[in-house]
Formats: sequence, C-alpha cells, structure tokens
Amino acid sequence: MHITKRLLLLAPALLLAVVARPQAMGNLMYEQNSRIFFQQAEQPVKATVQGNLLVLEVNAMMNMRADSYLAIFHITQLGQSAEEADSLMNERISGFTQRVKKDGVKETDVFADMLSFVPVYEIETTKKLFSTTYQEVPAGFEIQKNIHVKFRDARILDKLVTAAAKEEIYDLVKVDFFVHQQSACYDTLRMFATKLLQQKLDNFDKLGLKVKESHRTAAEKNGAYFPLDRYTTYQSRTQTSLNSRRKGQVVNDVKKSNTLFYNKVPYGQFDIVLHAEITEPPVQYTYNLTMYCQLPEAFQDKKGGKEVKEIIKYMLITKDGDVHELSLN
Repeated sequence: MHITKRLLLLAPALLLAVVARPQAMGNLMYEQNSRIFFQQAEQPVKATVQGNLLVLEVNAMMNMRADSYLAIFHITQLGQSAEEADSLMNERISGFTQRVKKDGVKETDVFADMLSFVPVYEIETTKKLFSTTYQEVPAGFEIQKNIHVKFRDARILDKLVTAAAKEEIYDLVKVDFFVHQQSACYDTLRMFATKLLQQKLDNFDKLGLKVKESHRTAAEKNGAYFPLDRYTTYQSRTQTSLNSRRKGQVVNDVKKSNTLFYNKVPYGQFDIVLHAEITEPPVQYTYNLTMYCQLPEAFQDKKGGKEVKEIIKYMLITKDGDVHELSLN
C-alpha cells in the first residue's frame, strides 16, 4: 500500500500587498500618533493554504452619495410665563421654516420635536435678624426642542445654518445620511466580488491545485460606514487669536484650534472599490466573500498502478476564520 500526501505551499509573493504612499502630505503628518489616520493595506487580502484547505477572500467597497439628509438643530427658549415661552419658541420656529422654504425645503420636511417644558427657579436671599436663608422661587419657564429638517441637496446645509442663525438657533446637533436603495448596493458588490473570486479560483487551478475537485464552503458579511462615524479630531497647525497685536503689547492668547476632518475608510484592504473618487463624504458600503476549498489529499497514479489510500481529515472553522484540525479517534 502506498500513501500519497501532497503539501501545498504558496509563493510569498501571493501574500504581499502593495502599499501606495502619496507624495503630497498635509499637516496631519506632523501630528503625534498620526499613523492611526493612515492605515492603508494593514491587512493583506487572504490567499492561503492551511494543510489541504485553501482559503480565498475578496473584499469590496462602494462609495454612495446619499439620496437625502436630515439636519437636527437644537433650540432653547426662556420666558417669564409658560405662554410667553411657548409664543417666543413658536415665533422662532415659524421664522426658520419660512426662511428655509426659500431654499427649496418644503414645510412638511420641517418637524419640531418637543424635548422638555419645565419651570426655572432662582435663589432668593431672605435676611432676618440673626440669620440669612436662601429659597428657590419660580422665575420663568424653559422650553427645549429639536428641529428636524429633511433636504436632498448637500449644498443646502450652509443655507440652513444661515437661516437658523438669523433666528438665534446656533446648535447644529448632527446630520444623518440616507441611501434609498441600500440592498441594491450590496447586490452590486456581491456580483463584482463573485466574479473576482471565480478568477482567483481559476488562477489557483492553473497553478496545479485541484480546485475543481475540492469541496467548497463560503461565507459572506457586509457593513456600512456613515460619515457621522468617520469624522476624526485633529489639532490644526494654524494659530488663532481674538486680539490683534498692538504697539507695545504682546498678545498671549494665541492657541492652536481643535477641529475635525472626514477620514474615509482606507482603500488598501479592498480588492474592489467602486466610485473611488469622492468630494462629498459618502456612505461607504463594504462586502466580504470568503471561500474555503477542501482540496483532495490523495490521488490515483494510473501509470504506476499504485494503491492509494484516501486520507480524510475534519477541520473546524471558527467564526474568526481560524482553522483547527479535529481528532475523531
């Protein structure tokens, strides 16, 4: 009896990923620990053989411009009475609604979300002959609301902020992004990833691996990254001051300002990137397709007439993609 085993090795070149480094670098490179902002190609795409298990992986991404947006503004109003606070609040919201209508926002796309309506107290000092006491007394009422504004053109946001400022509304809480055909994005990524994976299978078959005779299993996963999750804090290299330098005086209130910038998901770990060039921050959809090919470990030598014993191994694949051989003896 002759037992034949085949050890399958991949050339190291198959596991290498090309890292492209830009020649033009901004001020972020001077920031301490700036490496966290440039994680391109940190994890090369998997194409490995573990025992007689071939693991192939395809990562795909699509940048999608949002179909609509939702801006949320916060507004607070004080009044000496409940009626006064409510009247002043409604007047400001109505003024804001009329202003944004000129920018193409429908009145039905503006919604006021009530948060709180509570009395406000002040401390009153009462002096007596031998003591002083402090008491809380009603001083007025406070209303807090959020104004939700739906719009479809990202460039309108600047006009919304201007309209809000004219009504003394200065707190822009956040902006949500919506893509109407989210399932279609995943279908497109699946189609491209499947096609590329088939090309990889054909390439490995040409290398002599019995991919066509293998037992195959596959897994997929997807995800989405919205702009709100991708803004990162950054300390500007420029310095600002509220005062100007005058003769004989030294300005000592100069400081570096903290700001934010949009930090997209890096492209280096993806085989496929659709709509790669962006200006407006997009919604980034990702799709991962992993295939496990159990290669035949023994073969029949017809010319030599050797008896071949089939070797069967059982492998456990964890949810993290690790492979462990199981002993069933």
